[in-house]
Amino acid sequence: MITMLWGLAAAPLIAVSLVPWLPRWWMPVVAGASLALLSAAVQARFGGDPALAAWWWLAVVGVVLGLIDSVHHRLPHPWTAILLLGGMVVFGGLRPEVLPRLVAASVMVLAVGLLVQWAVPGHIGFGDTLLLVALTPYWAWSGWFAVLAGLVTAHLVLGMFAAGAWLSGLRGPGVRIAAGPGLLLGAWLPLLA
Repeated sequence: MITMLWGLAAAPLIAVSLVPWLPRWWMPVVAGASLALLSAAVQARFGGDPALAAWWWLAVVGVVLGLIDSVHHRLPHPWTAILLLGGMVVFGGLRPEVLPRLVAASVMVLAVGLLVQWAVPGHIGFGDTLLLVALTPYWAWSGWFAVLAGLVTAHLVLGMFAAGAWLSGLRGPGVRIAAGPGLLLGAWLPLLA
């Protein structure tokens, strides 16, 4: 119940903060209403979990990032940073002994992401790399295997989104797609399993 109340309280504030990012007047309103409903869904799924606030934070900030990326092909660093910090604070507050694992996993994902960007420039945006870093503590909370599973499923869902867009003719093979929504959706799969 408390998460649903958080969502109802946060939805108007988040909707107002999205006004500069979502060009049509109705988009922030729909986003705010969606976030309120999403909060109810998170409460239903994770209600008894001590890390409930982290899952709610991931859902809410993830939806915001997905919306912004789908409209602008950008993942604003302040939003990505609050996604990362929210997870670290909640998980670290619950079990401080897991913080080294969360930080180590995030640093590893950042290093691999930077290596991939260096090896194949122009194929992945820096914002996408930072999004994966921000998602890592949520996976690492469950262990190293969840980090690997999260990275794999996030990229598989992104690949399915890209293939669907190209096959349907919405995007040509050489046109970039917004990676954020696919990465975010794929990030949830190992967390829900």
